Amino acid sequence: MIQLRFLSLLAILAVGTVVSADPRPFAFTYDAYPEGKGNWEYEQYATWRTHTRDDSNFNRLDFRHAFEFGLADNFDLEVYLPNWFYEDSAAGHRTRFDTAGVEGIVYLSNPVTDFIGLGIYNEVNIGEEELEIEHKLLVHKDIGNWTLAYNLIVETEFEGVFSNDADVEVEGVLGHSFGASYSVGHGNLRVGAEAIVESVYENWSRYEDTTIYAGPAISYSDGKHWWVTVTPAFQLTSVDDEADFTMRMIFGIEF
Repeated sequence: MIQLRFLSLLAILAVGTVVSADPRPFAFTYDAYPEGKGNWEYEQYATWRTHTRDDSNFNRLDFRHAFEFGLADNFDLEVYLPNWFYEDSAAGHRTRFDTAGVEGIVYLSNPVTDFIGLGIYNEVNIGEEELEIEHKLLVHKDIGNWTLAYNLIVETEFEGVFSNDADVEVEGVLGHSFGASYSVGHGNLRVGAEAIVESVYENWSRYEDTTIYAGPAISYSDGKHWWVTVTPAFQLTSVDDEADFTMRMIFGIEF
């Protein structure tokens, strides 16, 4: 019943949030399509995680509200309003605002007109006691109806950095994400799959574990104003404190 309630909430968000004309083929893997100078859009993220080996009743919903601006033909700036989440676990129920942040993407080449599309992604998020810095190399190529993408991800999280406690916990994440998608018919519908690999390091010096997720990726656009992308992904590894299933939906609307 809990899973049904969470799915119902996500469905309500899908209907209640009209969402972008430049559709994203994948929910976890970034492409190298620029927004375009003078264009901007609103994006609504909803990510559901459920069931860990440590807690079979675990459920968590994360929400992110973002505005993306095309400041130049090869540079996009995205601003994240304060993210928030709801969590239901063995420890109890809680709702909390998390972090706010900003990202910038420089596009070095185009996946359609050039041999390969390349982008450099940088993101900074700040919370009450935490700082997150993330870098990505975006590799993307369109071949006929196919879209192929790869992200190399380096993320560092500092916990307790804004507190009076002298001890700051540092966690490093080295990640890879892969996506392949096929454009069906007139291109409004894309169907494919993606995989996410994340290796965690304490203080960037001690390896902890690696988690792998994979699942189908589905994207639909009206061709003019809005799009929606969904990826349900299953854990293929056996990391006890990570969710066995996660699903992300992103909605966008162009202004």
